[in-house]
Amino acid sequence: MQKEFLKNIFFLLFINVLIKPFYIIGIDAQVQNRVGDSEYGLYFAIFDFCFLFQVILDLGIQNYNSKYVSENRETVAEHFSHIVGLKIVLLIGFFAAMFVAAGLLGYPPSYYSLIGFMGLIMTFQTFYLYLRSHFSALGYFRIDTWLSIVDKILMIVFVGFLLYGIGDISILKFMYAQIGALVLAVVLALFLLQKKFAVSVRFSPDKWKSILKSSLPFALVFILMTLYTRMDGVMLERLIDDDAQSAGYYAKGFRLMDAANMIGYLFAMLLLPMYARLLQEKKTVNTLLSTAAQIQFCITSIITIACWFYAQDILDVIYFDENGESIVNVETVQSFRLLMISFWTIAMSYIYGSLIIASGELRSLNIIFIVGIVLNWTLNLVLIPMHMAVGAAMATLMTQIFVFLGQYIIVQSRFSIGFNTFMGLKTIGLLGIYFATAYILYEYVQLYCLLELAIFVIFSMIVSFFTGFLRFNSSILTLESN
Repeated sequence: MQKEFLKNIFFLLFINVLIKPFYIIGIDAQVQNRVGDSEYGLYFAIFDFCFLFQVILDLGIQNYNSKYVSENRETVAEHFSHIVGLKIVLLIGFFAAMFVAAGLLGYPPSYYSLIGFMGLIMTFQTFYLYLRSHFSALGYFRIDTWLSIVDKILMIVFVGFLLYGIGDISILKFMYAQIGALVLAVVLALFLLQKKFAVSVRFSPDKWKSILKSSLPFALVFILMTLYTRMDGVMLERLIDDDAQSAGYYAKGFRLMDAANMIGYLFAMLLLPMYARLLQEKKTVNTLLSTAAQIQFCITSIITIACWFYAQDILDVIYFDENGESIVNVETVQSFRLLMISFWTIAMSYIYGSLIIASGELRSLNIIFIVGIVLNWTLNLVLIPMHMAVGAAMATLMTQIFVFLGQYIIVQSRFSIGFNTFMGLKTIGLLGIYFATAYILYEYVQLYCLLELAIFVIFSMIVSFFTGFLRFNSSILTLESN
């Protein structure tokens, strides 16, 4: 199982590192450069608003499905047909809830078209992720890996044509392109899925009750996570009367954090069915957990430290006006630094959170998320009026630290994993080497910033290898012999 994880996670990371950062930096960020912070800030706020209701489209089905399919592969076709029928019904509730909430919050009529198109984007996005969850749960990790970049490749083609081909882009055209790309990606996923089992649709309220009874605990996890991770953009737009300018500044850093966060999400997608299978077979998860945590720690720590020291340089490379001049201000840089520390805690939380979900021990996890919501909303209400985008980033960081520590404690307690003092000191030492290397390069070496970054990353990876954190081949050999 650990060998399978190592083999697939590095292939997954390799493919996604080639495509998704290019989309984030070369496409999504350039859309903001062209349309401006205010217009993109509104798009960002509407995205976060609609995301709050995305749970209605899912109701915990994706996580429940990954666990169910990995444990019951022989009934996947029947299970699929009932869930697709249920999702069609949930779609109506999703759009109804969004527009009712928009009216209650006092959104002007001009926002409603954006909300409608964003709803379509999230509909196809959620269904695409649901379709992909079958491949990883059935063990077809390579297919899922390629599908994980198909939608982004199509978006690069469609939006890239608008940006660089005809030079005509607006937020609405950006959204049209996303919808077109996602529709084609869903069609491709359905085509590949029907080669694995019979794809059909059934409408059975009795079966839906059974599915929802099992999936709703997972839905509560999603609802609570959404409420404390996606309120920032909405609250920035609602609490500050600046035509969504602060939301636009925040979006610049959040976009890069979200792009980096794909690493944690990819780990979770692979780990959840693997954890579920090991637990079902009553085998230990400790080795897989340790392997995943070490790899995640190295990758995320290197990224976080690099972004802390080179925040201004990284943002200047991405955000510029038509004359090539930087359009990055201090507020954006400060919020970006804080968000990238949040990225570290989020990515590490995926390692432990996916194990808690796979084990079905959701009560404690939900308690942590509920406290996280209260903490996040309180901090946002206090800090956003005082510090605007930086205040939102501070609230995110403090909330994510709390949530990560809570999940870590649950796993340590639930799975009787004692604290290894030697490994703890070794981890702190490695982190110190990363930090010292970045500091020396940033303060005393006068090279082009991207070259300094490359030196830092390569040196840090070499150190990680020789300290035993990233000895992939020996790890695989050891695990094969167990």
